[in-house]
Amino acid sequence: MADLISVEDCEAIEYAYAQGWTDGLPVVPPTRDRVSSMLAAAAIDAEHVLGAVPERRRLITAGIAAANAVMAGCRPEYFPLVLAALEATLDPAFKLNTVTTSTGGAAICVIFSGPMAEAVGMNGKHNALGTGNRANATIGRALRLVASNALGAKTGRLDATSIGHPGKFTLCFVEDAPPLPWLPLRVQQGYSPGDTTVTVIGTEGPRQVANQLSERPEDVLASFVVQMKTASSFIVGKGGQCVVVLGHEHALAIRQAGWTQQQAREYLHRHSRVLPGELAAGGIHLERGAQHDMSVGPDGRIATFRSVEDIILVTAGGPGAGWSAYLPTWAPTLHSRAVVRRVRVPGEALPDCGPDGCALPMGLAGPAAEA
Repeated sequence: MADLISVEDCEAIEYAYAQGWTDGLPVVPPTRDRVSSMLAAAAIDAEHVLGAVPERRRLITAGIAAANAVMAGCRPEYFPLVLAALEATLDPAFKLNTVTTSTGGAAICVIFSGPMAEAVGMNGKHNALGTGNRANATIGRALRLVASNALGAKTGRLDATSIGHPGKFTLCFVEDAPPLPWLPLRVQQGYSPGDTTVTVIGTEGPRQVANQLSERPEDVLASFVVQMKTASSFIVGKGGQCVVVLGHEHALAIRQAGWTQQQAREYLHRHSRVLPGELAAGGIHLERGAQHDMSVGPDGRIATFRSVEDIILVTAGGPGAGWSAYLPTWAPTLHSRAVVRRVRVPGEALPDCGPDGCALPMGLAGPAAEA
């Protein structure tokens, strides 16, 4: 095995450490040939501007993205997916600078849905949020390396994370599309079945949700509600977003009971409203005169999620004994919102980007942008 690695590569890896280009793990040396292969796979020029981060006075180009994708360990065929995910993080609604520099330590959670992600071998089944799949691991890692190397969001510098979690290395997976009548995430979001989409959202670490004794939809979803109302989670009562990853058995139980995905989200939205007393019992008190809206509604409760649409429900994971996952955003929507992009086929029209953002061609920003 050692014979496969040249002395030059070993020296380059150590040089990358010395320059502060890594996330703590070794990186692949970004040689000119490797970067060129990455750009060629997406049929894009190195100078093409993907977007801007005004707070940092930085433009992110395809060349920067390609170099960091090489360092992350991406194969060239992954690069169109990296570009779409990176463009989504550069949308002003995502507020990339805030996500990557906050004390809250958000991960950039990346969720793909569609055939292009499946074609490069992304994993949406067993261990979907964990280890063992190169595409999952390196695509997500590439985004974090861009934030670190191009925006300066490094530990001890602009990344002010107080605690952090392993998702800050990478947190990226593909949906395991459910059978009909349920719809894949991209179709729920208004795209075509043949499209591939990426959703980016700044999250805390995953909470594993176990319910192995009941197949009643109300019981399965109540297990999520308990997590959603945990007072010490920063978004509770402040209006955040979340990702609900329904594992195999839980999705099956809800679907076979005749519930739609929308009904499941509505149940979670309704039952995650929290009483001021529940917050106080967890040591958290209502903010007065602060930037976060903690208004008590007519039902005496406060919204954890302002809208049903703030709950992103996706199916993933392999068969087991009744496991799912819940990922809340690290902060309310005031600070960051999830963003969706369609992955472009190489050679497709590119957005016109400048220092103030991007003008997206029809279809790339989603159906709502075309209205």
